[in-house]
Amino acid sequence: LNPSIGRVSSSAALSAAPSADSSSEERSCQHYNAQPSSSLQQRRQFVIQSIAAGIISTTATLPPFIAPALADDDSTTAAAALEASSIDPSKTLPKITQKVYLDIKFAKYKEPKRLTIGLFGEIMPRTVDNFVALCNSDAEASYKGSSFYRVLSDMSIQGGAISSNGKTPGITSTANGGKPFAPDNYSLQHSVAGLVSAVRSPNGDVDSRFFVQTEEDAGWADGRYAAFGIVLDNDEGGGGGMDLVRRISKVDVKAPQNSPTDPIVIVGCGVL
Repeated sequence: LNPSIGRVSSSAALSAAPSADSSSEERSCQHYNAQPSSSLQQRRQFVIQSIAAGIISTTATLPPFIAPALADDDSTTAAAALEASSIDPSKTLPKITQKVYLDIKFAKYKEPKRLTIGLFGEIMPRTVDNFVALCNSDAEASYKGSSFYRVLSDMSIQGGAISSNGKTPGITSTANGGKPFAPDNYSLQHSVAGLVSAVRSPNGDVDSRFFVQTEEDAGWADGRYAAFGIVLDNDEGGGGGMDLVRRISKVDVKAPQNSPTDPIVIVGCGVL
């Protein structure tokens, strides 16, 4: 981590991130949101581990970095193409091709709040199509009824762990015959708050899970997680936009997964 710029490369993050057994992760999860004095590098290492660990296992074993799959098998050409196509959304935001919404219900509030997300379909077509399909509340596989299962204060909120059988979370996607698939690319840098990225499994594939970045600069995710959308502020008000994301990021959590103490459920979703 370079303190002067606040960004860390994926290779540096991987080399710095320690492995942990379930007991050590439980202690980390339990105290993550309660200890703002933890160093920024320690907190970012925990985020990388927790996203990579998935939502079932409590072992924060970091998977190896898997380079984006490009049509050209030549690794030199692929690396050059990735570098050339790197996009910094703090300077140039990709074109928003579609908008979707998630209606989110806190256990303590009567009415849900709406989160609107703009999607970058031109640069992330396959990942966006999958997300849009899952935002159909009438579909068999839908975000409706799922919850935000992990909250890491000042870093990210994670959700979208749905399943077609109602028993095994986090494995369903509607693209590629319902199986996890490789994201389009990792070109978008995580340089603005509100970016929505796909959670990846140990082999690098993505499914229904996603996380919303709550910090302005999440360089730990660059080249490792595929961003495909961004949270939009609601002109109509009602507590949406990043205000809603930050409210979720501040809720009380419990070990071992840093899950909200009171459920935060997506009670509706759709395409705008």
